[in-house]
Amino acid sequence: MPSSTSTPTRRAPQPDGSREAAVIVVKAVPRPSKKHRETVCCAGITAAGEWRRLYPVRFRQLVADQQFARWQWVNYAWRRPSDDNRRESRRIEEHTLQPAGTLHPRERLRLLTPLLRASTREAAERGESLALIEPRSLSMKVKAKRPAIIAAERAAFESTARQQSLLDADMPPFEPCPYAIAMPFTDQDGMEHAPQCGDWETTGTFFNLRRHGESDEAIIRHLRAEFTEPRHGRRIILAMGTVKARPRQWLLLGVLRVQDEAPGQLALGI
Repeated sequence: MPSSTSTPTRRAPQPDGSREAAVIVVKAVPRPSKKHRETVCCAGITAAGEWRRLYPVRFRQLVADQQFARWQWVNYAWRRPSDDNRRESRRIEEHTLQPAGTLHPRERLRLLTPLLRASTREAAERGESLALIEPRSLSMKVKAKRPAIIAAERAAFESTARQQSLLDADMPPFEPCPYAIAMPFTDQDGMEHAPQCGDWETTGTFFNLRRHGESDEAIIRHLRAEFTEPRHGRRIILAMGTVKARPRQWLLLGVLRVQDEAPGQLALGI
């Protein structure tokens, strides 16, 4: 399979045995974990159009040729988790992760469209714990975190980093974002939500621009423009997911910006 985005990737890697493949569409912000040091909530969509929640993924501890990006096919071995009955969840064998080709931008909307839901309520009624929602309206609220909050978050990552075993790769503690980013939106049922943004790409963009000398004010303006503002020829779709311990609570895990094949046409009507 080609690894470049210059040619459409129309066929998924063929699974073998207990393996399967999915296109990654969600990579959430890393979270400290007592058992795994640090994990990243990842989710993808198979060639058959089915959601897969992949766990555990200790992304920053993966070797370089196992790390993957959004829209990349990933092949992996899996089994049913014993402690998670959500039907999309898969417990993966981390050492079997094999990234492959990247889905061409023109193919992405077609992958997502069958999984679009009017609201998380509709998804819940279908028995789903992952959902894609194209909001009627979307905005971003950014608030500086109190120093005590940042210190507590930093301490949690430093504590888990000290759990390193002889087999673990060395890595610095994860630096939490100094801002709380909320993304209020109205779903297609007219219900309003204001979830905190857990999308790693969003906070990663913040730190990348800060390293290049941009002011925080300029960065926040850029984030609003890139992740919330309407633009001809693209759509913004939100990836939502439930919490295992609180199945009625939905989190914002990813903000997907996709090329629009028919500008102005609502994806739910395609």
